Amino acid sequence: MNMNELITTYNINNLDSATPQDRAEFYLEQVDNLHRGKKPTTAVAIVNIMLFNDHGEIFIQKRSDNKAHNAGLLDKTIGGHITYGDTVDFTVMVETVQELQVPSITLRTEKDFSKTYNLLNNYRNTVAIIKHIDSELYLLNKKIKGEDIPILNKVHLYFGIYNGAIKTVDREAKGVLLYSLEDLEKEIDAFPMIFSDDLKVLVKRYRNQISNFIKLIQVK
Repeated sequence: MNMNELITTYNINNLDSATPQDRAEFYLEQVDNLHRGKKPTTAVAIVNIMLFNDHGEIFIQKRSDNKAHNAGLLDKTIGGHITYGDTVDFTVMVETVQELQVPSITLRTEKDFSKTYNLLNNYRNTVAIIKHIDSELYLLNKKIKGEDIPILNKVHLYFGIYNGAIKTVDREAKGVLLYSLEDLEKEIDAFPMIFSDDLKVLVKRYRNQISNFIKLIQVK
């Protein structure tokens, strides 16, 4: 963990005004809050990206055992903190390149996504086409040093399509698995302990949106 990394945070009483905070200090503060019996009052800005292929399968990341948070768990395709001063969409582009070595294009509207999807029909094996879905506040448990720590997340959720090769970055992930939505739900129900709280909450909360997105992109 980079001790000098300034991430974007928000006081829950003012979620429209961002504040810079050292990443390591933020998480130490959250652990301290739990041990003191205090509820979290600061939310961290996060981008969560779920990538799908033409078959409607979801890329699920197996997190490295060296990760500070949720080590060894199965997680959404990509997740990352927003560096203070960076925009959310820029962070999506950075995270796709840094975590999976995949360039990406981010769209905000259904119309722009559909037009780009059709325009780049022959290039979806070289670039991920990503659409913003929602921005919401969640209290999610992060596994930190074997302990479940409740963290307030201002989650910016994105869905995308990509059909090319994925190269996980050393020490970032053990690998990437492909799941149908139905198989993913079955495994979460059967083995909840091997999945991150992030993924479990997102799959349950956005089940309909995931299903509709799969229908939109799935090649019959």
